[in-house]
Amino acid sequence: MSIIKPNKNQWKEIKKIYLEAFPKSERKPFFTVKRSVKTGKANIITSIDNGVLQGFAMLIPFKNTVMVDYLAVSNKIRSRGTGSKLLNEVCRQFSDKKIVLLIERIDDNAPNKEQRLARRKFYMKNGFTSSGIFITGTSGEMEILNYGEKVLEQEYLNLQKYALGRLMFKLSRIKITQVINQND
Repeated sequence: MSIIKPNKNQWKEIKKIYLEAFPKSERKPFFTVKRSVKTGKANIITSIDNGVLQGFAMLIPFKNTVMVDYLAVSNKIRSRGTGSKLLNEVCRQFSDKKIVLLIERIDDNAPNKEQRLARRKFYMKNGFTSSGIFITGTSGEMEILNYGEKVLEQEYLNLQKYALGRLMFKLSRIKITQVINQND
């Protein structure tokens, strides 16, 4: 696996996986994803087998943090270890940084409660832990997970401002709603 700037054909496959993997409320306009990679603000790491793109992770490095903005595997091959391999590679390549990602907050009343639990279990199995920080915004209520050293609230907000840009950050209405001190 390697970090790449996708070619035209790979962008088509990445977009297909992106659209099937994420609900509309969690997707940025795809042209902004491409632009972030082309300008160097974001990187893409892919899993390719026999010339076929199986999955990807979009990463946004900023100072001492890296955000896994998107991690997606083709629905044709899910549950075969590709997502874990991608995450392991991210953690290996960025072992000197705090690695963070967002998941939907567990909600007993959510129609996709089981899917949310399965996602959380997947990330925990791969070495991520809860930061104890919960946010809300246009994507809904989310929990921040981290790998390695715990991300701090302001570090996370600064990372999001960088990732989205000032205007999109403002429009996203991201704010911290709860912080649970896990040392208590």
